[in-house]
Amino acid sequence: MKVIMDSDSLIKLARAKVKEIVVENVDAYIPPKVLEETVTLPKKEGFPDAFLIEENLDKGLLSIGEINEDQHIEEMVTSLGMGYGEADVFRLYKSGGFDAISSDDRKFLKIIDALDLPYLTPTALIVYLFNKDVFTKDDAMSYLNNLKEMVSDEEYYLAIKEVE
Repeated sequence: MKVIMDSDSLIKLARAKVKEIVVENVDAYIPPKVLEETVTLPKKEGFPDAFLIEENLDKGLLSIGEINEDQHIEEMVTSLGMGYGEADVFRLYKSGGFDAISSDDRKFLKIIDALDLPYLTPTALIVYLFNKDVFTKDDAMSYLNNLKEMVSDEEYYLAIKEVE
């Protein structure tokens, strides 16, 4: 599965200690502005997540996607009021060739849901990999528990139910 990740998804997966396994098992991409949000700027501040994400890029487990410029897409980004990184995720998705977007940004999820674009939250990625036999039930439950404080109760309990 070829997935574009936004900053929120990447950081939550990193903090849940599951990002490495996710990027080893999906074809993961980020757009340039997400690189800036998750690596370039945070490295200057010494955030450890930034160094881990950069390491994934260096190992080829995470790729930087190339965006095709399109005036119609720019008009959509402006009219929908997308945030900085999310706008770049949307641009990259619309450039073609991707199966889904991974995000946990509620505002962005509402937009992409209204546009009928496929997406996976960080918990949904864990459930997806569990269903692909990448994780045992115990491992999936452990990773979901690591995310519990970072996601909504509804999202957490729906994911737990899928794994049970």
